[in-house]
Amino acid sequence: MTRTNPVGEPIGELVRRLRKERGLTQQSLADRAKCSRSQIQQIEAGTRVPQRPLRESLSAVLGVALPAIGPSAAALEADSGIDSLRMQFNVLLGKDPAAAAHALRITQQLVDAAGAAADTASLRTIALRQLARAESVLAQVPSRMVHIPEWNTVTDWCTILEQATRSVRTVHAAGLAVIGGEVGDEYHSALMRLAARTGAARLSMRRIQVIDSIADLWPYDDRLWRLTRAGITNLVVKRIHAPNAQGMLLVDERFSVSGVYDNFREGRLATRISALRPDVDFFSDRFAKLEALSRQGKAIRVNDLIATEPLSRFAQLDEGECRALFHAALERAWDALPSS
Repeated sequence: MTRTNPVGEPIGELVRRLRKERGLTQQSLADRAKCSRSQIQQIEAGTRVPQRPLRESLSAVLGVALPAIGPSAAALEADSGIDSLRMQFNVLLGKDPAAAAHALRITQQLVDAAGAAADTASLRTIALRQLARAESVLAQVPSRMVHIPEWNTVTDWCTILEQATRSVRTVHAAGLAVIGGEVGDEYHSALMRLAARTGAARLSMRRIQVIDSIADLWPYDDRLWRLTRAGITNLVVKRIHAPNAQGMLLVDERFSVSGVYDNFREGRLATRISALRPDVDFFSDRFAKLEALSRQGKAIRVNDLIATEPLSRFAQLDEGECRALFHAALERAWDALPSS
């Protein structure tokens, strides 16, 4: 009547081995599992198969999830995974109640996120990706060395960006010698993919760069040229005309993405991604006020520059003297902006 677990070790021998490894007598194991010593004897002798309640108790005491064994195992195959999870949790609960409680909180948050409104699906995708990053680092701790990936939000920005069905509006504000939001090739490629949409799928795409000096644009001149040539509206604004401007991304009228900054340390603390109507309305209003600077003669419309001779003759910035002409045109337009 000896029962064998899926690994091949008879269940009774498995219980006996684990009991002895933990320095327990049959009586002490029975006391902790809240059963009789004779039940332990019968299980170890292979004449008794522990049913689920006793199997879970033994698993918690021995620190190993005992498998479902017996004639009913096949019939309960659909439930065996749940049984195994329940026993594993009981084992963890016995080892570290605080860690088990933490796991429960995360699990509840996962369930809540899964049941949230459909328009938050991309936010859930971002949250799961962040959780996977944290799990990866935790898994390395026992090795006494961890490899921590950059916790940038480029992929998260792109996740939101690619939800666009009607419009994309962005503000890139100079700071720390870069234009905040100009986050590399992945982000640039996502913008170019969106700009390539045609027909009913075509988007309204507008970008505003708020900078201190026209030279702030030079590291990004290739991207600025290509994005403008792709049909994206690009405005350049002097910081003195928009002193409080910060980077943002607006997708349709559904999502806003903005930075949370430490102005003292001049660094980004976090990225706020919101599908809340008040947030979207707030940043839409801020974008509209920046965009209005163009009508007041306080912004450079890059699209107009490259549509004018001699820049209109060039398709690529690397053609002939195009780059030099582009820089010169931007410098003239910059100097023509009001100084206050």
